[in-house]
Amino acid sequence: MRSRERAERLLAAVTEALPGGPHADSARSAAALVVRAAEAPISVALLAEGTGDHVVSHHLWQPLLGGDAPALTPQRSTLGYVTVARLRAVAGERAAVRAVSVSFLDRAEIAGCRAGILHLLDDGLAPAADWAQALACARRLWPGADAECRAALTELVALHRAEVFAEHLLGVEAVPARLDAVHQATMPFRVGGAAGGVSPFPDTTASGPYAPGTELAQNVLHRIFPAVRRVTVEVDVPRSRWPLGDEPLELVDLPVLSPRLRTGRADRLIERELRAASAAVLLPGPRHDAERVVQAYPHTTVLAGPDSAALRDGPLAPARADDLLDAVLGAGRDAGRAARAARAHAAHLDLRRVLRETVAALDEASPAAPPPPPPAEERLRDLVGRIGAELTALIDDVGRGVAGPDARLAAGMTPQDAVTQRVVARVHSWPQWAILFAAVTDELVQPGDGFEREQPPVRPDEFEARFRATLRELPSVIGEVVDATVAAWRLRRSARLGSLKAELLDGVEPVRERLVREGSDAVLATLRRAVQLDWLPTTGPADGAPAVDADAARQAFPLAPDRLLPWHDPQGHGRHQVTVMRLRRELVEAVRRLVVEGLAVEQARRVDGIRHALRELRAALPRTDAEIRALAGTDPAAEPDPPQVVARRMEDLLDEDDQWPRTDEEGR
Repeated sequence: MRSRERAERLLAAVTEALPGGPHADSARSAAALVVRAAEAPISVALLAEGTGDHVVSHHLWQPLLGGDAPALTPQRSTLGYVTVARLRAVAGERAAVRAVSVSFLDRAEIAGCRAGILHLLDDGLAPAADWAQALACARRLWPGADAECRAALTELVALHRAEVFAEHLLGVEAVPARLDAVHQATMPFRVGGAAGGVSPFPDTTASGPYAPGTELAQNVLHRIFPAVRRVTVEVDVPRSRWPLGDEPLELVDLPVLSPRLRTGRADRLIERELRAASAAVLLPGPRHDAERVVQAYPHTTVLAGPDSAALRDGPLAPARADDLLDAVLGAGRDAGRAARAARAHAAHLDLRRVLRETVAALDEASPAAPPPPPPAEERLRDLVGRIGAELTALIDDVGRGVAGPDARLAAGMTPQDAVTQRVVARVHSWPQWAILFAAVTDELVQPGDGFEREQPPVRPDEFEARFRATLRELPSVIGEVVDATVAAWRLRRSARLGSLKAELLDGVEPVRERLVREGSDAVLATLRRAVQLDWLPTTGPADGAPAVDADAARQAFPLAPDRLLPWHDPQGHGRHQVTVMRLRRELVEAVRRLVVEGLAVEQARRVDGIRHALRELRAALPRTDAEIRALAGTDPAAEPDPPQVVARRMEDLLDEDDQWPRTDEEGR
């Protein structure tokens, strides 16, 4: 932790002394690596030898974690994967899972896994082969492959499928999931079955990839699991059994060293985790695979664990579990602390190297060269530039999002469907239909008891009156739908402005009082409006959508005004109820055509209004150096120090850092 304190102290002083620019960025990046290394959790790996598809660690968790801990790994699996149990000591008496997340391989790591599988197959195909070559190799080898080779071929095909379906998840960290879904996704399955069984080719299960934000349910995880890098399970453990204090500890369960599960991809995952682990608990077996694997990592402290065969038969004995716990908290944690301190010290040395390179660069700079702007100015300039770019994106997108193919209401309905739904409801509510259907007997409109109170209409003028009344309601229908469309678009786009709004609150809002005193509060108000869309009106102007003119209404009315309706003749063929339903459909369609035309006009008008408002806002953003300096609080009259003066100041800071007391690990 001392390396982190040194780095934070040194960075704070350098930030004050060093102007903005690439040198300051490099120093911040190097200091962040020191902090990350100093805060990294202690990592103790669990490496087990096994047979078949049995997961050796399944019976280890409850006796080791204590308090009726749940099994963090399934009892059986046909896929080797990494489970990280991130432990946090609490005052309770029972261990409990707090959260589960999944992290994914990136494309380069998947290519490495593919190369590992191809190397294992040893078919003479270069490890750098692409997917087309790899899948062709798999098809060629499948007919004559034994069980172990078929397991590798199956995983090769599954890895390709996972990369396709997990396209939007590749390289993503900590995607929430459920532990039961993870276990179900890795339940045993057989591809091919007995010799000559069904092969895994071609893979035409469904089209991919999954859309961003797809829930990691069991069926989704089952398809993309080969692209999973690690499953992290955050576990609360009893402090009485795990006296961790505030120090993080991770137990990293590695893929089982089983001939069936060691298909090249699992070996890559093991290599990655063992490079980062400070200690490894070996759960050995008769083949001594675990011992051979860990020999390649001499820096790793090896802790003896129980025999893997004993764990397959049931939970670990309490006394043996206590011995293992003591080893993890003793030698394992000591090794982790030493490794963490060494890595943090190495990162701190790299930070000093970056700073000395900066000193050399400043010494070589021309004294007359204009210094880079202060970091606060740079950050504000970058923020304003990104706000302007987002406003441009809004201007470009509003047409698609309000009047184009992406236009949707909050419920996902298109504006055209929404106005149609409202038109159908209005036309169907006309009272003439209730009278007509009440007069239907044996599927025919005919005189009867229903006629004693009210006769069915036989002239079109009654329908025309209702038709015109409905058309007068169309502007409000259109306005309501467009209002909802704009509100939904605004809500969708507001999510993208969240990070910019947070940066503005952190960087500018704290100096709001100063800006008000200096008369720059109007600039701040402009920036506020630019990172939130609630000022954009969701309702249209007071005059609303244009009404349908009389000529258009007359031409759209589908009935001839001088002809009686078909059911006027008691003996005619137009009395069937189908005629009534057909007439109602024609009237609905006539109103729908007019409302869709009016909708397009109102959408275009609303889009123009929003674009105009956004363009005015973009033009009002602070652009000049004077405006940016005013926001940053920079004194324009202040003379910057020459680069050589800054270099001497930084050398003094490095000399002060040399006097910082060091730990034993840093001294070595």
